[in-house]
Order: sequence, then structure tokens, then C-alpha cells
Amino acid sequence: MPVLVGIIPIGTGWTLREEYPLVQSRCNYSVADVYTIAELVQDYHSNAPINRDVEYVFPLPPSAAVCSFKAVIDDKKVIKGVVKEKLEAKKAYEQAVAQGKTAGLLEQEHADVFRVSLGNINPQTKISVHISFVFIIPHDGSSPQTLRITMPTAIAPRYGTAPTNIPWLRNNSQNRFELSVSVQMNKPVTSISSPSHPIGLMLGCHQRELTGEYDPSKAFVYLGDSAMLDKDIVIVISAQGMDAPRCSVERWLKSDGAEETTDAYALTLVPKFELPALPSQEYIFLVDRSGSMAGSRIKAVRTALQILLRSLPSRGTSFNIVSFGSRYTSLWPTSQVYSAESMEQASKHVDEFEANYGGTELRSAIEFAFNSRQDIKGGSTDKTDTMPTSVFVLTDGEAWDLDGIINSINQSCGKAKKDGSLLRTFTLGVGNQVSTAMCEGIARAGKGTAVFVAEGEKPDAKLMGLLKAARGGVIDDLAVDWVDSEDAQDDDDEFEVIPSSKAGDYSEPSATSPPPQSQPPLSLFDESHVDTPAETGARKAIVFLDPPPKVQQAPKSDKLPIPLYPGFRCSIFAIVKRGSNPGPHSSNVKITGKVMGRDVVLQIPVSPVSVHSGLVEGKVEGGRLLHTLAAKALIQGFEDLPKTPENKAEIERLGKRYSLATSATSFVAIDEDTKDEIERKESQAFEPEEERSVKGGMDKLGRRPRQRPSAPAMVTGFDPTSIATGYNPSAATAGFNLSAMTTGLNPNSLSAGAEPAPLLRPSHSADARAVSPKIVKMQSDASTMTQPRKSGSNLSLNSGGLFGIRSVSPTASLSRPPRPQRVARMRYTDTRSDDPYARAVSTIQYTSSYSNTGYLDSPSVPPYTPPASISQQTLSVESIARAQNFDGSFPSDDGHLWLIVGADGLSRARDIPPALDRLAGGGIGAQAAMKKLIWATMLTIICLQKKFGVEKDSWEMLAEKAREYIEKELTELGLDESLVTQTVNRLETTASALF
Repeated sequence: MPVLVGIIPIGTGWTLREEYPLVQSRCNYSVADVYTIAELVQDYHSNAPINRDVEYVFPLPPSAAVCSFKAVIDDKKVIKGVVKEKLEAKKAYEQAVAQGKTAGLLEQEHADVFRVSLGNINPQTKISVHISFVFIIPHDGSSPQTLRITMPTAIAPRYGTAPTNIPWLRNNSQNRFELSVSVQMNKPVTSISSPSHPIGLMLGCHQRELTGEYDPSKAFVYLGDSAMLDKDIVIVISAQGMDAPRCSVERWLKSDGAEETTDAYALTLVPKFELPALPSQEYIFLVDRSGSMAGSRIKAVRTALQILLRSLPSRGTSFNIVSFGSRYTSLWPTSQVYSAESMEQASKHVDEFEANYGGTELRSAIEFAFNSRQDIKGGSTDKTDTMPTSVFVLTDGEAWDLDGIINSINQSCGKAKKDGSLLRTFTLGVGNQVSTAMCEGIARAGKGTAVFVAEGEKPDAKLMGLLKAARGGVIDDLAVDWVDSEDAQDDDDEFEVIPSSKAGDYSEPSATSPPPQSQPPLSLFDESHVDTPAETGARKAIVFLDPPPKVQQAPKSDKLPIPLYPGFRCSIFAIVKRGSNPGPHSSNVKITGKVMGRDVVLQIPVSPVSVHSGLVEGKVEGGRLLHTLAAKALIQGFEDLPKTPENKAEIERLGKRYSLATSATSFVAIDEDTKDEIERKESQAFEPEEERSVKGGMDKLGRRPRQRPSAPAMVTGFDPTSIATGYNPSAATAGFNLSAMTTGLNPNSLSAGAEPAPLLRPSHSADARAVSPKIVKMQSDASTMTQPRKSGSNLSLNSGGLFGIRSVSPTASLSRPPRPQRVARMRYTDTRSDDPYARAVSTIQYTSSYSNTGYLDSPSVPPYTPPASISQQTLSVESIARAQNFDGSFPSDDGHLWLIVGADGLSRARDIPPALDRLAGGGIGAQAAMKKLIWATMLTIICLQKKFGVEKDSWEMLAEKAREYIEKELTELGLDESLVTQTVNRLETTASALF
């Protein structure tokens, strides 16, 4: 089944599609710090001789708050949508179409799928549909300074029943799509890239025109003309200071149109603190092996899991692997203790992974994983003897059962908390059409976090970030103080509390109600009775809601902890009622809580939202950006709950009050003046036909010639012939690093017709010379980026790694110093040394005397010839991870040493340095073998640092585990904490000399 691209019309009538083509679709994102205001515009032109009705579906980001809908007819007349309850909006639209009026309807069909219906479009009419939405940009998962914008352009086939009629057919015609991103950050932009598409980039200016002075905090990004729309568009932005906590406030006065005066707060932060590690934990890896994961997706998952398995804590760990598709299987019936044997068994199991499990039946697999936990299988009723569990879901999320999955996770996590246990879910979304709604929903329900990787991106670093978050404890009893105590006293509380009725109460009395006592008896035949037609169709439950509380916060912290994890962005919103005489907004907000019994606190200053009014004018109701974002977050909280009448009523109230499209509300736009115009144009269109005498829109038999189709008339898609030659859609992440480039571009790297332009200097200092903004054309292939040359030379675009930074490699072979003469070994106490470290060590260990070079002579060893299994192996983070033992150590055999240091460094790598060799036990027995492992482990750590520095996020936890092994073994050799630190530092220095 193919992927659907762009605007997908409902129906299959090719004639109608040709008569009613989509001329152009364009989207503009305005990024202001962490906020985004976007407008999607879709232009149509009717070529039909009669008026038509059309329906189509399209994707939007699930976190987007859709806050405006309007239609512009012939670039002159604007009909603006208003928000109504969903059934009411649908009814109003149908009535308008039946009366011959031009009308539009915007409905949310799924968390990330929307439908637009257009009725009675006049012949030869152009209509432009404008849809505005806002959201806070999520983190990228790779760096606290990085934000990731995803614009979905396709709806991939998903397992299960779709919530709306979607025609699964491919229709790639010559429709155009334009995307532009205007960036205005608070501090200098450091890099902008796209792992999915070629992009154009202008620096120092946030609009297309080259005007004004260079501003390092501004940039303008646009999609290349050759962009393919068969996958989501991803833009990654890095800027200085993005990890700093910030809290903005916005006031909406009753006199400005609000129902009541309120302050909306938006708090966003990337926590920077070391969460105490949980002493023990169970890890369950839920791996999607459905058919949609075939190819590069399952290969990337295999690699990431191999690294992840070796990064688990050596002590207090149990784990299991569950594969799922149309069915599910597990490596073991329940989790096993993490050991060398279980890790090796799991590693072999992962190597056999293929995407051969059919469809994506996710809910049953998650429920199996939850029910296989040791807390449940063990049958323990002692709440003090529970083990926390983290479930990692690796999937493309291509399933429609979002509500069912979220409800299941909510129930399981809530029950675990009630039983005194901790159950969390973390998600890695994989692929170019990944369902962000599903992946974010799983993480949100399980109080974890989600990260995403497109095809061509390496998932191991982001998966390591999830593991690091899961290893720490959670913040309990978290509370946010939004209102200063003085402000709370100044406000007048004038709110009337109305008791709510039970969910599902209707206005009519129930069937079991006693009959009225004072009424006369009913006649079985009443001649005065007049029959009234009964209403048919869906009936809406009448629910009486309490007024909103004084403080509405999202996400709430009353049931499960708010997910605050180091390195991952968290956003918390609140709408606070103010009285009739409101004072100033709060000057600070305060976050408090506890983690594993330890108090945590953070106080953040509050500042008014600083978004230019021109960005929100006409796109956000009343220009109230923070109120819209806060309302969307509140709605999301109710969307994640069971669909009870009360929850639906809460969603409806918020959608109406803040003008948002939701599962319970829709936009409807009606042109009240179009009926006469339609009939006039229809009359003109049919007058030339001799066999008909059309007058007033009727034929000779009095019939209207309108033939409203059941299918729309549209042509969609993107012309694949417009793809520029040389673009490699499977290439690795490409990007543009402002801080790494100071020179010009190679003219050969520019698209035809584009002139080469020198890149801007990366200096952002206050005294930097102002320069004019420049245009940079970019390709998405990471291999086209490199480090800058000397000033004045062209930038060669033929080698290099991510963001144009090449990996560090050894540049020279270090010569070995002369061998010292070996002397007799004896036990003694050296009190003459000026080095306090040497004196301390020599009093408790066996030592040897060395000449100044510090190396022992070793017997003659023949040159090492590695076997084919070693010599043909490529040194990579994955190959190093596969060599790591479950306790964190690395092997000391010649094969591993040859792989990390090469043939030239092998002889020196065999020698144990004095700082280690002179410790207790000398060079014999088990302690000698232990020292070899310690030395090989340190060499491997330095190899990762020197050769794979740009991939630190991928191997950081491997190295941490290896360092813990070294420190533990040194402690067992009799060193105290200070001597362990000094010995480790000396080993690092000696090992670094080999690279």
C-alpha cells in the first residue's frame, strides 16, 4: 500500500480531479524562540462548468493547536471560520450547502489527520484555504540546545481501521509545495540542518529579501525546488541558550474579549541536574518488527540495540526483549538477570531480527510487556519490595489504535503507582513517516519521553539518551507555584460554584422516574394531539460542568509525576484566573518536589511573552499565543483520558473558548451571499447548448443541471521529474554549521542558476563587524560538508562528517622509547620520592624499579597477524560495543588491541604501564589478568574519545560503565578513593599517548 503525499482528495473520480486541481500548497513557519506560528495555504482553481463539492484529508503535527480557518475566494472575498461543537458545525455546513451557499468545514479526524470540506465552489473560481496553527517546538533528543521541527507531508498506511475515509492510492501529479521557516531566536543561531530534504538557507535575516544588517540570531530556511514530498520534512535548529529555563506570561483582559481576565503561563526548561540512579530496575525492550520496519529501519534498530544492551547497569538489572507485529514473541517468558550469559544470548537474538511480523498490533504487545513484569509474575504483595520497570518502545507507530493504546498504558501505569511501583514508557520513533502522534502519546501516557530518527539518522545516541533518563529516579510531589502570595490576596474571587451532574445525564426524566401525582390520566386517543417528528441520529449528552478552577495546569501532577528528565525539554502551561482588579503578574514561578527522598527546587523569573504582534495577528484568536498553547495542552490532557461525556464536554468548552479545532469542535465558514452568484454562473455556463433552454439555472424539464459528485475533483502530489539530479534521499543527516564555516561555497555545489556566495563569519561577539545577510544553497547529503579552509579559499564539499566536522584520527605514529634494563623485583617502602602519590602507593604495593622511560622489557614477541574476522572488521562504535563485557570491561587479547590501536601501536598496548603494574599482586596470577583488563578497558575509553568524539552521545554510557569497572577493580586492589582517582588520571595520560 503506497504512502499518500500532500493533499489527499476523497474519492477516485479522475475527471473531477482534472476539473478541480490543487494549484499550489505552501506553508510558512515563524519560529520565535521555542514558539512556532504556522500558516498552511492551499490554492484551488475550478475548471468545471458547474459548481462542485470537494473533500480532502491532510496531516498536521499532532502537537499543533489549529486556531484559525478561512477561505479566500478569487483573492477578494474572505469567509472566516468560527468554532462550533462538532455535530453542530457539520449540520450548519450541510444546511449551507443545501441552500446553495459556498461553505467550508475543517474537522479533526485523528490526532494528526484533518479533513476539509468545500461546498458549492463556483465555476471558474479560485479559492484559497488558510489554516493557522501554533505549537512549542519539541527537543531533538541529541542536544539540549537543539530543536526539531517536523512538517508532515504524507500519511503512511497504518494498521487497523482508519477514523476517516482515506483513499489509499498514489497520485503524484505536478502540484507544488513550498515551505519556508523564519527564525528569530533570543541568542545566536549555531546550526541549521535537515536530515530529510535539501534546503536553502539565509543567515542573519528572517525573511527572503536581503535587507537590513546581519543579525546572528536570525535565519531564513526554505525548501529546495527539487524536494521530494514522500516523507516528512524535518528541520533541526540549534541556538545558544536554548537549554536555559524560561517562563513567559500573557494577560487577556475581559475588556479585550475574554470571558474573564486570565494570565497564561508557559514554562519550558531542559533540566540540568544529576538524578540519583535507581539501585535496581527492570528494562523491557519492545521492538516493532512489522513489515513497515523493513530495510534501513530494522537495520538501524539492530545496531542501536547492540550498543544499548552493553550500556545497561551491571548490577541490579534485569531485562527482556519483546518483538511484535501482527503477533508478539519474547526472548524469555519474563525478564532475566543481566549477566554475561544473558547479554550474549540477547545479542545473538537481536542479530536475527527481520521485519517479518506482519502488521503493527501494538496494544496487545504493550499489555503483554506490562503483564510480564517481575512485580506481577513474582506475585509479591510487599509494596516495599517492588522493582521499577521501564519499557522502551522502538517503532514507526503506524497503527490507528491511538486511544486504545493510551488508555491501556494509563490504566497499567496508574495501577502500578497504586501498588507502590514505578512503570514508565519511553519511545524511539523510527522512519520518514513515523506517527508522531502515536509515539508521543505512548511516552506521554507512560510519563516518559519520546525521540525521533529519520532514515539516514543514527538512532544509537538518542536511544542512549532515553536510557540515561530511565536510569534516574522520578520527581514526586512536584508542584508549581504560579501565583505570588501577595497577588493571590489582591485578586477578588468572584466565582460562583455550580454543582455538576453525573456524566451522561440527559434533560428528559429517566424511564424509572415515578409518574407525576397531580396530573390527570392520559387519554389513549386525544384528538387535539399533534405529532412532532422525532429527532434522529447521534444525540449529545447534556453535561453540566463546574466552572474552571482558579489555576488550570497541563500536564497535571496529581496522578502521575510530570516527566522531568535531565537533557530533555519539558513544557508546563497554566491559565490562572484573575479578579476584577488584577495586580501585576507573578514575578517568579517556583517548582518544588522530591526525588528518592531528596528535595528539589527551582525558581524561574517570569517575563511577558516577546513575540512580535505581526506574527500572530490574523492567525491566533485575539492574538493570544500563550492562551492558545495552554488551552491545547489542557485539551491534550482530556484527549488522553477515556472519552466520557464529561471529558468531551471539557474539550468542547476549551475548544470554543479559545477557538481551536479538536475532537469535539470544528471550524465552519459560510458565505451568505453566494446562492444567487452560483445560479448566475451556472446559467451562463449552459446557455450555448442548443438542446437545452437553460434559464435561471434550470433545464427544460425544470431540473437543475448541478451534478454534485460523491468524489472530489482534485489533482495532487508532486512531480518526481522535478527532483534535481544528484540528490540522495538515503544519505545521512546533512546540515550547516555556522560555527564551523568561514569561507565561500564551491560553485559546483550550487543549483543551476544560483550564484556562489561567501559564507558569513561565525563570530557573534558584540564588536563583530556588521555584514549583509547571505544566501546559502545546501544539499542534504552529509558527505558534501567539510571543515573550512583558509580564508579566501573555496569550501570543498566532498568529504567530512555531520555539520562539516571530520572525525579525529591519529595523525602520526608515536615511536617507542628505548627499552629499559629489567631489574630484580622486591618489596620495599619508598620514602624518598617527592611525589606523594608514589610514596602512598609504594607503602602498600609491590613495585619494580624502572629507568626513566618507565616501561618493563618484555620477551621477544613475533609480529601479530590478525585473523580475517578481525582484519576485515571496521572500527566503529558498534564494533567496540559488541566487544564490551557485561561488567563494563573490554578484552585484553591482541585482536581487540589491534583493532583499537592498529598494528603500529600493538606492542606498546601490550605493556602495562607502571602506574598499574606496580600495584598489589605484581604481574602474576589472576591479578595480572585483571590489570590487563583494566589497561585494555582504559585504552578503549581513550579510543572512543579520540576517534569517535563527534559520536559521544552514542558511547557515553559505554564509557561510563567501563570507567566504573576500572574504579571498582582498583578499589579491590587496595587503593582508597583519592589514589583511585590519581591512578585513573595517570592511565588516561599514558593511554592518550598511543593515539
